[in-house]
Amino acid sequence: MTDTRTEILQKNFEAIHRNGFQGVRADKVVAEMGITKGALYHYFPNKFDLGYAILDELIAPQYLKIWKSFEATDKNFGAVLFETLDNYRSFAKTDEQIKLGCPLTNLTQEMPPLDEGFRKRLYRITNQMHQQIETGLKKAQLSGEFRLDFNPTQVAFFYLSTIEGGFSVSKAMQSRAIFEMVVAQLKQFTEGLKA
Repeated sequence: MTDTRTEILQKNFEAIHRNGFQGVRADKVVAEMGITKGALYHYFPNKFDLGYAILDELIAPQYLKIWKSFEATDKNFGAVLFETLDNYRSFAKTDEQIKLGCPLTNLTQEMPPLDEGFRKRLYRITNQMHQQIETGLKKAQLSGEFRLDFNPTQVAFFYLSTIEGGFSVSKAMQSRAIFEMVVAQLKQFTEGLKA
């Protein structure tokens, strides 16, 4: 059974994904859950603490898990990278997900100019994802599976920026097909990295 704190986090995460952080009234969300405002403030003294907890406990683990297998593998780098790119499709497999967009991208576009706590957390998540990709690319080069004539730091930023940008364009155009094209193009790009 889900505890009250986890339930508050999850329901507010869903509300933020739908309405943006600034568009959410956490007290209203918990009232709809049948939870008192006092219970909300028992766990989270203010809305920003709630937002930070959502980033730290829900969003960061979800996104850092995506690239973990590519970072950790010691062989078949191309196949693992393809599988990782395919895993992104789970964020964009329904019309509702396309309509709402990527939670990480949405918050990255909304909050860094407004709050330093959000900016630092979003930087940390994005930076860790970049490092995971870069580590996998470097290992692929050292193994001889990928060419040596590309900069893994730059290419890691390319993967990350292309995926997150793909989410934004798909959301703006309300088209899952666009995101599928982005993934297909990244796969084609990956083929070009192989030795």
